[in-house]
Amino acid sequence: MSDGPAELQVTEDGVTMPATELLAGRGFVTGKSGSGKSILEGTPVYTESGRKLIEEVEEGERVLSLNRRSYEQEFREVQATIEHTDDRLLRVTLEDGTELVGTADHSFLTVDGLEIVPVRGEDLEEGTWMPLSRELPSAGSVTGIDLAEYVGDANDVGVTDGGDRIRSGRRTEDRYLPLDFGTGVEVGLYLAEGSFDSGTAVRISNLADGVREFLDERGYNVYERTCNEGFRPYAAFLAEEFGRGSGDKRLPGWVFDAPAGFRAGLLSGYVDGDGTVEERTVTAMSRSEELLEGLAELLRQFGVSTTLRETFVLYDDQRPRYRRLSVDSFCVERFAELVDLHVERKAAELDRLLGRLEEGDGYDSEDQIPGFGPVLNVAAREAGWTNRESDRRLDGASVHHLTRKQEAGRETYNRLVEELGVGGRARAFGRSDVQWKRVVSVEPLDDERTVYDLDVAVNDNFVADGVFVHNSNTTSVIAEELLDRDLPLLLVDTDGEYFGLKEEYEILHVGRTEDCDAVVGPEHADRLARLALEEHVPIVLDVSGYLDAEAADELIAEVATALFRRERQAQQPFLLLVEEMHEYLPEGRGRSDAGDALVQIAKRGRKRGLGLCGVSQRPAAVAKEFITQCDWLCWHRLTWDNDTKVARRILGEDAAEAVQELDDGEALLMADWDEQVRQVQFRRKRTFDAGATPGLEGMDRPQLNSVSSDLVAELSAVDGGHEQAELGTAPAGGSERADSVTVEDGDPADADADELRERLRRKDARIAELEGRVEELRAERRRARRRERSEGGPLWELGQLTAYLFRAAGRSLRSAGRRLTGAETSDAEPVRRED
Repeated sequence: MSDGPAELQVTEDGVTMPATELLAGRGFVTGKSGSGKSILEGTPVYTESGRKLIEEVEEGERVLSLNRRSYEQEFREVQATIEHTDDRLLRVTLEDGTELVGTADHSFLTVDGLEIVPVRGEDLEEGTWMPLSRELPSAGSVTGIDLAEYVGDANDVGVTDGGDRIRSGRRTEDRYLPLDFGTGVEVGLYLAEGSFDSGTAVRISNLADGVREFLDERGYNVYERTCNEGFRPYAAFLAEEFGRGSGDKRLPGWVFDAPAGFRAGLLSGYVDGDGTVEERTVTAMSRSEELLEGLAELLRQFGVSTTLRETFVLYDDQRPRYRRLSVDSFCVERFAELVDLHVERKAAELDRLLGRLEEGDGYDSEDQIPGFGPVLNVAAREAGWTNRESDRRLDGASVHHLTRKQEAGRETYNRLVEELGVGGRARAFGRSDVQWKRVVSVEPLDDERTVYDLDVAVNDNFVADGVFVHNSNTTSVIAEELLDRDLPLLLVDTDGEYFGLKEEYEILHVGRTEDCDAVVGPEHADRLARLALEEHVPIVLDVSGYLDAEAADELIAEVATALFRRERQAQQPFLLLVEEMHEYLPEGRGRSDAGDALVQIAKRGRKRGLGLCGVSQRPAAVAKEFITQCDWLCWHRLTWDNDTKVARRILGEDAAEAVQELDDGEALLMADWDEQVRQVQFRRKRTFDAGATPGLEGMDRPQLNSVSSDLVAELSAVDGGHEQAELGTAPAGGSERADSVTVEDGDPADADADELRERLRRKDARIAELEGRVEELRAERRRARRRERSEGGPLWELGQLTAYLFRAAGRSLRSAGRRLTGAETSDAEPVRRED
């Protein structure tokens, strides 16, 4: 190693790195400093083609993922998959009963000041908020069942009539079972009240008049105490797919990709059988935990949120254990739109429950918006709500209380956002595809199991069992060592993880979030470059708050170009450190403006003293031209095949094998100033870990240092015509900052805000149009309900369209479809399910 005067002590084993080489050279940090970040086998994942277990997902498929900037869920490509065994497993349980098993160093997601950020499993604790998908998708591709698959070897059972019919004894029925609403009701009744008579006939014990009438129409034999169906292939289908016995019943995976009518019918039939309408909710109990977990997932496909709890029921002084599933009160209306109950008593009770909920309060008590930062408080102050003479003073006090709690009901949050004229990300946060639930327990498991992980393009996260789940310690350590020696750098932060450096250092933190000292745009690029190079101000350029990726790219491009231009005169070592390098210097596809600017620095910056360090967990996605020209490379653990191929090409076979076995914090360091590749152990960073342990309940952030107010004022002068709140500069004391993306007062800060406002205006116009259409549909539904239920036409589609339009308008429909036919017949042969 170099014996120069400025050696950086970045490792725990005495290996140093020369500061001059880091500052003016080209470096690359890759891999994961943790090992085995994975989710347990058998966990469901949603792909564009349907629901699959995580071990069945293949590279190239698109899985449901969360855009952490727009808060919208979207399908993104799986770039690689990994399988390994691990014995450091944690069972994480949320307040709604959702359970997820992952490794201790798997990155989950939580919220911190409007930012959705990663948190390691070992750092989860009671009270941590985690995001769930508000509405899971369904491919709707499994439209029918071939009963011939369940015929077996019996002599009196077989396929007849050219293959379209099945004979069982003296009965002959259609071979293909359509998965429509009626079939769904039958299956739901079987799951709730069904059993088998001598193993060949289905027996339903529910004797309510509406159920008896329905089953009679479906061809069941109706007796005094039971209703029976003796067609053996159908009984075999129910037993094999849905299980026998109250404790063993379940939902097979293909149900989640069946048509909406079938899924709604199944839920309706189950509530007819085992459901109870209570004072403030609808509940169902079962001895089968697997069944209720499946029903909860099925309801979430319709946007209905539930809570699953354990309960005991006394029978003859015994306490058999049951699970209790309840519909969250804010979703009862949506649930009522979904189901069509045949038990008239329950249907009437559900109508009365809707009336009680509309008259009461606390309607969204289970639907909370956490971690929104100071944006409402700032907006209330700017609106004058906190003034002593204001008639909104009580509302201002309420906003202050909610801000201190960092928790508000969704309806309350959205109402305040509307009344205060708050826009941008704060508005989008309350209207997002995310529902938030607290962690109630984290339990270590004493077991070694097979676990899997997915490398998902762009968003770096995916939905596992309905929960959105998701490193860079080394980068922070290098930054700390440079700052300890007053050596300059500018760090491009794509995930909002580096503001924690302000715990020990005076850093100018600029970007678009409430944590920033100032909000900046491309027009600030030259001023930022001058502050960094001439006044030696360390800068974190936080682009995580930009909704528009092109706006963030433009800012990075302008800053990089300004640094390159000014460094020609400055002629001093300076490091530009860029996270997520694959976004700007991708392999095999075109570069953006930011990428072009970074290439210029990589090729010509060293002669001027301007260094570049790129960081990415996916070396295969980074331009090989950049990697091979770097003066030093730091390789943490790599597991994906494509990434290890890159390591093998550069490091050689032996080193490539070793890089797959590295432990936490270990790395292979390859540098021009050293003759050998060394295995080193990087130390843990000292400053606040904003990327690993954010927003935990009861945890206070450390006091963060701020740069001189004169520097902030200097940046403000670039946009001198704007108000302070619009610019986003910090008020005195620096504890709360306005956010120009969220407070819509005065002129927009830049084109990004203008575009967002225009999108909101168009959405408002569309909502008004939808409201008018909803009224027309409501009138049509009232007319349709007066017609004969059995010949009323395809009301299921009409009901679903009405419900969708009404939700899009931000309201609810009080009267949902009663007795929808849900017919989904087709002349085409149904699509077979896949085992």
